[in-house]
Amino acid sequence: MTETIVATKERPDLARITGMWRWEAFFKDQNLDDILKLDSECATSPDLLPTVLVLLNDQRPTGMVTLCLDDLDGRPELNPWLAGLYVNPADRSNGYGQCLVRELEAFASKAGIKRLSLYTLNAANFYAMAGWNTFETFEHEGKVYSIMQKKIG
Repeated sequence: MTETIVATKERPDLARITGMWRWEAFFKDQNLDDILKLDSECATSPDLLPTVLVLLNDQRPTGMVTLCLDDLDGRPELNPWLAGLYVNPADRSNGYGQCLVRELEAFASKAGIKRLSLYTLNAANFYAMAGWNTFETFEHEGKVYSIMQKKIG
């Protein structure tokens, strides 16, 4: 298999699938059309942030990850963020998530970013294996989330 990673800014045709994935995994309680519109706007924006990276396996979309601002309301001091990591369920357990994280870190480093943040409900161990450190936890609606950071570059 040939694996490549592209930004939706290079391949705006991928914005529909990333929007569908984002809605399915993270925003099912919101309007799908709104999420699709956001991903389309991201793909056509000239700005660095947000950027969505998509993993392609033999040109078939397999997963995504996003570099963005303000992923956690009220915490702008933690910008920028790694967010929206998603791998198609049929393609999980193949190392694609770690591959996407490494690629996003490299992309951010090339852009001059020195530190990234993320938050997670249940994937702290996954990110710890990639060198991320938990520096804070918070509770929201009875669930405990980890805020993690990593110095890059």
